[in-house]
Amino acid sequence: MVTLELTNGEVKEMIRDEAMREEFIERMIDQYNQQILWLAYSYVKDYSLAEEITQDVFLTCYHKIDTFRHDSSIRTWLYRITVNKCKDCLRKKKIRAFLTFENQKQENLVIEEAHPESIAFQTMEDQLLSERVLSLPTKFKEVIFMHYFEEMKIQEIADVLGAKVNTVKTRLKRGRAMLKSMYEEGSE
Repeated sequence: MVTLELTNGEVKEMIRDEAMREEFIERMIDQYNQQILWLAYSYVKDYSLAEEITQDVFLTCYHKIDTFRHDSSIRTWLYRITVNKCKDCLRKKKIRAFLTFENQKQENLVIEEAHPESIAFQTMEDQLLSERVLSLPTKFKEVIFMHYFEEMKIQEIADVLGAKVNTVKTRLKRGRAMLKSMYEEGSE
């Protein structure tokens, strides 16, 4: 897979030309679609809603790519847009009905790859871990997700969340402690 980690000059050049701009957006979708979908799902805990948010993120990128300031990576910018859209969505009262634990259990947690025949089945342990991470308060699950599932560096997470590095470190530590206590309670 071709990566989108281009220099700022290359990105600026690509988004000026309409044909190159569309190709750039298509490459961005191919590369980051699943990651954005999982990030959105980790917030809203509703697969259909996460898909809508993912589409909205890329639509926003298409219309606002020329406002990209190049002071972060494309991935960081996409994650920031996703986090903002998720938070906006959660603020709406009618969406809160989707956030019960029962709805989470009924969701299909398996996300299809680009080809239907390449569906990845999660093991029971992966499913249990996913449920436990999703049950954490938002400020802990977002850093756990970005650090462990997306392998983002702490500075990158801080940039996405608009938080201080020490805040991210503290949330990671507390989130890990919460998960550890969940596992200890489950083994008794």
